[in-house]
Amino acid sequence: MDIPIRFLPTQTLAPETFLVRQIGGEGMGPEALMLNSMVIRGAEPVIVDTGVAVTRPEWLEQTFSLVDPADVRWVYLSHDDTDHTGNLNEVMALCPNATLVTNWFTVERMLGDLEVTPDRMRILNPGDSLVTPDRVLTALVPPVFDSPTTRGLHDSATGVYWGSDAFACGVPTPVDDIGELPVGHFRESFLHLQRLISPWHQWLDPAKYARLLDGVRSLRPTVAVGCHGPALRGHQVESAFLLLEELPHLPACDLKGQVELDALIEVLGAMPAPGEEPATATAA
Repeated sequence: MDIPIRFLPTQTLAPETFLVRQIGGEGMGPEALMLNSMVIRGAEPVIVDTGVAVTRPEWLEQTFSLVDPADVRWVYLSHDDTDHTGNLNEVMALCPNATLVTNWFTVERMLGDLEVTPDRMRILNPGDSLVTPDRVLTALVPPVFDSPTTRGLHDSATGVYWGSDAFACGVPTPVDDIGELPVGHFRESFLHLQRLISPWHQWLDPAKYARLLDGVRSLRPTVAVGCHGPALRGHQVESAFLLLEELPHLPACDLKGQVELDALIEVLGAMPAPGEEPATATAA
């Protein structure tokens, strides 16, 4: 299926911390979805998640315009979904001094595709930290997730928290900040996607879930960002946590079905192929 994906300008999140941004699905519905990864330069540069395979040449170009492959020391993999692992083997081959930082279950689930040898791995479990000369990077389970392997990442030097699939929000058009979204859009899209990512929310004990939220919230992230939405900054971060508090009390989200698939097929059939001009109406 040929889903349109394009790159947006790389965004600076904090000193030496950059968001490599793509957007997919423009023109196919009311919302498009971000596809982000992150680069931390610093004393020992880190690549956080590795994008999707379908845009590999462009993703490698964007990422390595920020950091030389030979300088990359760590590649942090938040979990094993393909939109986070699409270029992992290629990155590890191009970065000879890099160590893959992940967890044991991720490695087990990727055994059929992973081309990284065990001596190039570092295992981090929730609460474990990777200490580098200029920062401490701590693995922490995010407030929502769709894979049991998911671990977010907190950077002590900047306060940036990478939430993997958490903090997702669809966008009607590309934005740099949620303040650019129509009134009410962030709340509606945010709550829909958090429930979609974590359908288990409807069976949660609110008190137990509050303890999970508090574990991340207590870090007081300066920036909360994940793979599928604009970066949240300052008071926006607390606004997101307030919305997350609602999840145990909300019903399951509506799921798309065959009707939506048929509509998508129709839209894709009407879209011009790459390099073609859009069709224009002619007068009778």
